[in-house]
Amino acid sequence: MKKNYSQAFIFIAVIFSVNSFAGDKIAQSLIVEPDGKLFVDITRGLVKIKGWDKNEISIQGELDDSVKELIFKNKKHKTLIKAVSKGEEHWGDSSILKIYMPHQSRLYFKGVDATYMISLLEAGVDGKTMTGDLVADSLADNISLSTMSGQIKLMNSTGKVKLETVAGDIILEGSYDKAKIRSMSGDLTLNIADIDEVKAKTISGDLMARGDVKSEADIKLESVNGSIVYYASDKLNAECSLSSQFGGEIFNAFSKDQVTNSYMNQQDLNFVSGDGSGSLSMHTISGDITIEKGNQD
Repeated sequence: MKKNYSQAFIFIAVIFSVNSFAGDKIAQSLIVEPDGKLFVDITRGLVKIKGWDKNEISIQGELDDSVKELIFKNKKHKTLIKAVSKGEEHWGDSSILKIYMPHQSRLYFKGVDATYMISLLEAGVDGKTMTGDLVADSLADNISLSTMSGQIKLMNSTGKVKLETVAGDIILEGSYDKAKIRSMSGDLTLNIADIDEVKAKTISGDLMARGDVKSEADIKLESVNGSIVYYASDKLNAECSLSSQFGGEIFNAFSKDQVTNSYMNQQDLNFVSGDGSGSLSMHTISGDITIEKGNQD
């Protein structure tokens, strides 16, 4: 019973302090289950979330001037952090917050004009924002990130990943079982060297990939009218299939294999590099495709 009263007191203290001092600095914490779930809902600002070894969630920083209440509560395996605004309009400085959570907890987050920077989490992340950037490092398990017009950058992570933007760019580095990447008009920059399966597509943005194709890896790179460039090395071991359907050109600076032309200005290039143990497909409707030697950064 003492433990329950203690947690209740912490919860009341959090609500009271934020209601009384919205816009001022805050520093609050709650004891949580290490393998629980954290839900974060911050409308605008900069939110840094980092995993640590403590069985505790801590929040520090300053709230948006238009926030009237910060909800910070825990029930069994679930914890909620939510900034409630005074109305539809926002004014003053944006929230700047640092959140620390157990490495083994799973994170769910959302925002509107909010940038999230996330690191050192082992149980997966699922989050989205409208106009902010998403920057993530050293994550594991299932990772799903989406933004409308911000950039997504995911580095040094593992597991399965899904990244989506409308007008923002995507940068991906790491070792993954599966990677699904989509953007409407943003550019994609991928290192595919340690990925077993890739499906990457952009409509009008450009796509640049580098890194060798792993044995038995399946790499599919697609665009509608954006260009695709792949920088290969002499160690490339893959069956390669390249095609541009309507008016785009294929430039082969990697091998001596010849591009073929067919009806309706379609171009194709098919060849086997090395032992052919992997699969590399590059397809565009009207954009250009280039494959050349090098490992560009």
